[in-house]
Parts: sequence; C-alpha cells; structure tokens
Amino acid sequence: MFDQEALLEYLSSPEGINKIIFGIILVGVMNAIFITYSVRSIYGAAKKEREKLKIQQVKIDKLSPKPE
Repeated sequence: MFDQEALLEYLSSPEGINKIIFGIILVGVMNAIFITYSVRSIYGAAKKEREKLKIQQVKIDKLSPKPE
C-alpha cells in the first residue's frame, strides 16, 4: 500500500505531530458539542414536561377546589 517507515517518519516530525494534535483537538471539540447538545435536549425535554404537569395541576386545582 504505502511505505510505513516514511509515514512514521512524517508523523514523528514536528509537522506530523502538529497534525496529530490538531486531529485530537478536533475530535475533542466535536465530542464536547455532541455531549452538550445531548444533555440540553434531554434536560430541556424534562423541564418542558415538568412545566406541562404544573400547568395541568393548576387547572385541576381550579376545577376541584379543596374543602376548607
């Protein structure tokens, strides 16, 4: 396929190391974005659901007041 020795030599050079570090940073940023999006969508949906339940409870309380 290709010369492994030349590839290892290139990756060992400062330019190759810079590309490796850039690739690691790029993957880390993409991972952080994905995690942030996932967490926000999960907790955002749960928060909306809690708000709906609170509104429903207020409506139920208005329709059937508790005897005092």
